[in-house]
Amino acid sequence: MKNGYRVVDAHAHIFPDKIAEKASEGISTFYHLPVEYHGKVAEMLQNGTQAGIDRFLICSPATAVSQVHAINTFQASCEAAYQMCTAFGTLHPKSVTLEADFEELIRLKLHGVKLHPDFQKYAIDSPIAYPMYEMIQSAGLPVLMHMGDKRTDFSHPGRLSVVLRQFPKLRVIAAHLGGWGCWKEASEILHPDERLRLDTSSSTAFMPPEIVRQLIYGYGVENCFFGVDYPMWKYEDELNRFFALGLRENENRAILAENLERWLNLAVI
Repeated sequence: MKNGYRVVDAHAHIFPDKIAEKASEGISTFYHLPVEYHGKVAEMLQNGTQAGIDRFLICSPATAVSQVHAINTFQASCEAAYQMCTAFGTLHPKSVTLEADFEELIRLKLHGVKLHPDFQKYAIDSPIAYPMYEMIQSAGLPVLMHMGDKRTDFSHPGRLSVVLRQFPKLRVIAAHLGGWGCWKEASEILHPDERLRLDTSSSTAFMPPEIVRQLIYGYGVENCFFGVDYPMWKYEDELNRFFALGLRENENRAILAENLERWLNLAVI
């Protein structure tokens, strides 16, 4: 807990220890930003719990088709080992074994699907991804979708709006308050309903509190989740930036834990 509130980190990337540092360095290189941690599970649990995190939504996108099986089995094993971890799996829209990959994800009882169009090199609304969305939609699973980049438009919020129209039952968490680096555009394009949510990860460090607060109120407090984007940022810093928003007590409770747990139908731990 932090300041008397239960806290769920709705966006944490983890990797097997043997590749964690290399994977984290790759993220740092891709975004030209330093990373605070190394992407290891034990490191996340230690630093997160010390800072006040009670639960972690863990994930990792497959940047290559060949990674899907290993990532999904790893994420499932971490959830099995640690009660405070809730795992999302991943898929790759270019996989020739997409159906088998999805069937395995279901067998592993993963709670959703993590996708990163910029890493996976496809546009969100590309028809190549439509069979994947259809499977996910039919199963009722949510997608945690990376959103936004200043250099490409693979994950532009306008593309997500097309997908949401094409797949009316697809549930999506639009990461980074709807679009990293294009927050204003995202707020004008994305309109949350019962199937669209947003997380605050990798956002509060880039905008003054009054702008972040305006975005949250614009989307609706009930539609927002707190996220850290481990291993990018220090847990203490992200929590401090969140509390600097000056939200009301009930709004803090909702965003820090209750909204996500309700939307994913998770038992409180």
